[in-house]
Amino acid sequence: MRLFKSLLSPAVVLAAISNMAVSGAALAQRSPADGYPSKPVSVVIPFAAGGPSDNEFRLYMDKLLASLGQPFVFDFRVGAAATIGTSYVIKAAPDGYTLLVTRAGLGVFPNFYPALNENVIKSLAPITEFSRGYTGVIISPAALPNVHSLQDLLAYGKANPGKLNCNTAGAGGITHIVCVALASAMNVKIAPVHYKGVAQGQIDLIGGRTQVSGGTLFAAMAQIKAGKLRAIAIMGKDRAPLIPELRTTHEQGYNVDYPDWLGAFAPPGTPQAIVDKLSAEFVKVVRSPDVIKQLEALGTAPVASTPDAFRTKLVSELAYWKKIIQENDIKAED
Repeated sequence: MRLFKSLLSPAVVLAAISNMAVSGAALAQRSPADGYPSKPVSVVIPFAAGGPSDNEFRLYMDKLLASLGQPFVFDFRVGAAATIGTSYVIKAAPDGYTLLVTRAGLGVFPNFYPALNENVIKSLAPITEFSRGYTGVIISPAALPNVHSLQDLLAYGKANPGKLNCNTAGAGGITHIVCVALASAMNVKIAPVHYKGVAQGQIDLIGGRTQVSGGTLFAAMAQIKAGKLRAIAIMGKDRAPLIPELRTTHEQGYNVDYPDWLGAFAPPGTPQAIVDKLSAEFVKVVRSPDVIKQLEALGTAPVASTPDAFRTKLVSELAYWKKIIQENDIKAED
């Protein structure tokens, strides 16, 4: 009886209440990122397997497994200009276990789909921009032997009205939009010639059946080195390490940009603590010396941006391309 009374003494009761309060406060302060991830993370790629997106992300996977203790597993959801995979992630559970890894088309294609554009701007949570690639203005030496710069291209277009063309990998695709943006900036008519893919377009460009193309510099490097194609500008403000002497569109007097990039996003509503944890881990991996060397070998440059910086970039690009698309009445491919 005395023992029972001592257990119920005011001092014991107050101590118990105090301990409960401390435990409750500790639980309340627990971050959603504590213990994350506790299972594999699904990485949605909205492009076909074996492309530049998953090939680059593979460079990061072993280091992420070592630092976070869980594998990152690819989930390829292809189609509709990458909007199928993007829409899937937007609707996914906001728990950090479904991520989107995509390219710079995210700053372009949503302008064709108003509902998706709204979600991309207001909801999709940027994590980091891994890297930046380089888009070149590439011409056919067989068709344009005297064109070595944008000024030369403009002079040809003015002297041969209606004869300048640009091959694309399909109406409404990136290569089409890049050609339209270039023509608009230079104030010269460049007619699009649409193909069903990049390969056939490049064959005709080499053969001189088409004249101009806007595409990934790295993908054309072998033909450029062989003299079968010629790069006359880098689209953007920064020169490419692959061809450091090649001037940019801005250096040649034209404010037209399409710097390619690869980045990661989480579904809307994902706790900021998880976004920040992923961003910190991704940045650490991208900035490791061995990964930087591998990125350079792929013709890309490491960026490793913060979530806020990446969001600002995406909003700016969506606005830039919306203007280009509307002014030139570009339609998405059916």
